[in-house]
Amino acid sequence: MRCIRASFPEAHITLMTDPLYTRFMSKSVHIDDFFQYRRQSRLNLLKQWRLKKSLQAEGFDMVFDLQNSDRSGQYHGWLKPAFICGRSRHATAGYTPDFSRKLSAVDYLAEQVALAGVDVSAGYRADVSWAADDVEAVMQQAGVKPGFVLLIPGASAKHPQKRWPYYAALSQALTARGLQTVTAPGPDEIDLCASLPATALFDNGKPLTFNQLVGLSAHCALVVGNDTGPTHLMAASNTKGVALFGGLSPAHNTGVSAVYQVLEKPDIADISLDEVLAKIDQITG
Repeated sequence: MRCIRASFPEAHITLMTDPLYTRFMSKSVHIDDFFQYRRQSRLNLLKQWRLKKSLQAEGFDMVFDLQNSDRSGQYHGWLKPAFICGRSRHATAGYTPDFSRKLSAVDYLAEQVALAGVDVSAGYRADVSWAADDVEAVMQQAGVKPGFVLLIPGASAKHPQKRWPYYAALSQALTARGLQTVTAPGPDEIDLCASLPATALFDNGKPLTFNQLVGLSAHCALVVGNDTGPTHLMAASNTKGVALFGGLSPAHNTGVSAVYQVLEKPDIADISLDEVLAKIDQITG
């Protein structure tokens, strides 16, 4: 998005996304407006027709598909005669990735948008520090001081194989080194984080927002997390960390190794505590 904005500085750029991500992206300097929508079943023909008419009414001149799903590809046909950059058969600047090269998703996207004249030569590593909300009051309320280690032990409940099982032992080991360990549980991880010997951060009893999570980056010495959204969000927030991967989704897809130390094994439970501590030692010197 940063590269698109730099290449089209006078354009009025609209982001089509869910209301949840609209709130997160509202501070972005790369976006002028939002087209909010919630995913609906494609069998709901009335809502599909309304979405089609709403998109067409926007009169977009150019479309960058940064998701490239079957769903987003469906919209390309609706948005003609706009110039469309994506992977569908309707795309004006069509891109077919060679997945045998095992690049990260963002590397493939960079090649795709370059076909439409976007200059990516200055680099395209994510930096979402602009999204940060002030969290000093949240930290003060919980007794958390700068220099803590943020643990991200959760992942989608649908993918328990992404969850490394030794965060309690890691927290104890880091505490023994004089480091404060902290979690910021989402709605699905509250019970999990409550079982750890670490301070859980909430905002008046509610889980932190994405923007508040980014706000932690200015105070956080280190992140240790599973292959899950908050880990990648913190990696894009100028933090140092260790990312742990099981066999479900390969680390090279994410590009996180450009920022974090990565440990990856077919069974995430085979990553030992000592291996994680060794990676932490590499970072902290």
